[in-house]
Amino acid sequence: MGWTLIEYRPPGESHESFFARELLGPGQEIIAAAHVAGIGGTFYAAVREEVSGEVWALVVLTSGRSGSRFGWKEMQEFQGPPPCDCPAHVLDVLSPTTNEHALEWRSRCRARLQEMAAVIPGVRIRFEFNYLTPEGPCCDFEVVEPERDRFRGPGETVYRLTGWRRENFEVLAVAEAS
Repeated sequence: MGWTLIEYRPPGESHESFFARELLGPGQEIIAAAHVAGIGGTFYAAVREEVSGEVWALVVLTSGRSGSRFGWKEMQEFQGPPPCDCPAHVLDVLSPTTNEHALEWRSRCRARLQEMAAVIPGVRIRFEFNYLTPEGPCCDFEVVEPERDRFRGPGETVYRLTGWRRENFEVLAVAEAS
């Protein structure tokens, strides 16, 4: 399935309300949800089926924002979607499954949660790809404030690396005290 685009999405409505109206059918309800910001962003929802009581994950890539042109591409966990930064509070309410694509997706999400837990101030990380800094290309950074996307690069310069959560990285070590 491709992307759905609308010219204008009125401001003020949450992703949860918007996608419940646009994507869910009768007898389906969202019981846990989160929007993970980044380049484009991803909306995750745990959807309960009223008749069976089963809870499965809805994954929606988003583009744009309220008050302007807006687009989305929806997937179910059974399709093994690429985004794997689903928060634990959504994963924790999903029903057990035997679907191999859903199990693999859930496993990637849990592994990503473990990686992200290690990104704390003072830790050095290496991104798979370089960021361009005034000092030149750089892939090694010290974590300063991960919740505010702040990292120390070469020298003492602190950079805001938006979208870093979607990048592949490895934790190198705790930074040495300056």
